[in-house]
Amino acid sequence: MKRKLIVLLLVGAMCLVGATALAYNEAPMLRVKVAAGELPPVEERLPEEPSVLEPLEEIGQYGGTIHVFAADPFPWYDLGESADRGAWLLHFVSAEDGGVTVVGDLAKGGEFSADKKSFTLHLREGAKWSDGAPFTADDIVFMYEDMHWTTGVETWWAGLDMEALKRVVKVDDYTVRYEMDEPWPVMEMRLANWIAGGIYEGYMPKHYLKEWHIKYNPEANELAKEEGFENWQAAFNYHADFSPTRDLNRPTMQAWILEEFTTSYKVHVRNPYYWKVDTAGNQLPYVDKIVATIVDPEVYQMKIIAGEADVAYAQTRIENYPLYKENEEEGGYRVVAIPGTYGADVKLEVNLTYPNDPARQTLYQDVRFRRALSLAINREEINETVYFGLGVPRQLTVLPTTSYYKKEWAEAYAQYDPNTANRLLNEAGLTERDKDGFRLGLDGKSLLLAIEYSQLEVATPTTLLELVKEYWENVGLRVLLKFEDSVLWNTRVVESNDHDIGAMYQDCCEEISNYLMGAGSWRTGGTVAWGHSWHDWLKAEDDIAAGRKTLADFEGGKMPGEEPPEEFKQLEEWAELRTATEFGSKEYEELSQQIYDFHADKVLMIGTVGLVPLIYIANKNLGNVPEAFGPGMQVWCDLAYLGDQLFWKK
Repeated sequence: MKRKLIVLLLVGAMCLVGATALAYNEAPMLRVKVAAGELPPVEERLPEEPSVLEPLEEIGQYGGTIHVFAADPFPWYDLGESADRGAWLLHFVSAEDGGVTVVGDLAKGGEFSADKKSFTLHLREGAKWSDGAPFTADDIVFMYEDMHWTTGVETWWAGLDMEALKRVVKVDDYTVRYEMDEPWPVMEMRLANWIAGGIYEGYMPKHYLKEWHIKYNPEANELAKEEGFENWQAAFNYHADFSPTRDLNRPTMQAWILEEFTTSYKVHVRNPYYWKVDTAGNQLPYVDKIVATIVDPEVYQMKIIAGEADVAYAQTRIENYPLYKENEEEGGYRVVAIPGTYGADVKLEVNLTYPNDPARQTLYQDVRFRRALSLAINREEINETVYFGLGVPRQLTVLPTTSYYKKEWAEAYAQYDPNTANRLLNEAGLTERDKDGFRLGLDGKSLLLAIEYSQLEVATPTTLLELVKEYWENVGLRVLLKFEDSVLWNTRVVESNDHDIGAMYQDCCEEISNYLMGAGSWRTGGTVAWGHSWHDWLKAEDDIAAGRKTLADFEGGKMPGEEPPEEFKQLEEWAELRTATEFGSKEYEELSQQIYDFHADKVLMIGTVGLVPLIYIANKNLGNVPEAFGPGMQVWCDLAYLGDQLFWKK
């Protein structure tokens, strides 16, 4: 059967006719609660116009438990427990012309004003939180006015390129207007993505969280201290935290509710107020319960091979692919290789703003040095050795499916050519060597290139990076691999600019996510390991220009970081302009090509192998198992969106 990955939005009269024609069904376990008077009937729990989902394969059957495993100390589990995935206001679907379009999901849909300075969103009347409270415009306005735009309240808002949004207005209980001072055609697409469309970024349960917010409870500080917190902000941040393991009572709009959490297991049960049905009128999800056992990462892999995991994909390992396949029949599962969307499973970012060492900074900013590093890598060998030929040897760039893609970007300095690499290193001034044959730095001192990496940032690090170390040492560069826990890695590579070379994966190479993230690490002002000091300077400049800060707010009354060269300011300007252009327009295409032409030439991020498939393990008796990412989906946790339709075949 041809697979479809779409959510159907029934609009206008068609929606009303379809809704009244459908006789809604519910899970047997909920029917018992209705009969006992513990729950209202399903018709009263669903919105007046539920979101209708066409399953990937077939209409499912109710019941059963899915057993999964979570790898300690990262206690998310397979089915994507990330709190911002799985319940978006809008959603992307494939269009007939091969492009994408936005349709309703938790919300019914919306429309722009003629000047694109506002976007009006229409919610589903009667939609409810998991505790039965109405989901209304108040929950969206609360997210912005009382969280994103309130000092001391923690969200992921910073750095997500939402500065164009100035006001969020409640028109009525089920209508919200997003207002901008300038035309901003991106807003609708933002609402179909976790950046502004998911819980924790796009909406939060005001009726529940306002108890800890000083605006709504004058005694919030006293309440916070009773709970052991310093002030109301600390208490509020705890109860509103991204992790659903903090406050188990916080309601959700997702398919399952976290009912129990310990250090060894977690239990999720179905949400009786879930707002989505299948095309036969069955309230989703199909499965009653998810039980996640928290185990050591190595035990996680053993559980998969033994067939004890009904679903596994969050931390499957490509290096275990042969083992997964070898045990597939005996384990009673099937292995699905979902086509990958990472531009590089591992990329290497040379720190162009390396501090307190002029000789090293001069070297790192020399494009010949970075080109040499790239040419010294044997990507074909990496693909065969590490990825069993399943990936694509390439330079880091956007995916070939991108509308503005150029093949030469993926080929730029990506061929294995150690002779040219040696020549470029000599031309860059690294002609002197020590007694062991390793090149000395521009200052005549020993040159050691430290590659810093973390397990959470690089899925298959050791074997690949050991090969990179070997390749670079073959052209005379001494290399040290530094494995660090994720906290230390983030501090050194992302926050403090203390590193030589950072290794990590690169997502946001799929066209929609790349556009919505404002080009992310491809821009000078983004979260980059290749020019952190330039990022700091540009961010300060933006804050001053927007009136958020003055020069006096910075240490010593001076701009932080370093002022970037003009060409890197130009790169940032292209990225900023692109965030305000309409997706698919001629200007969007031209700006995109300027950005990626620049990267192909400058080799700011060195790719290795990309498009490595995500390994999805599923019990053979599970139905509606995904075999591909949908439009706008790109990482494992996005697959949470499809979890509500999994079912046990009888």
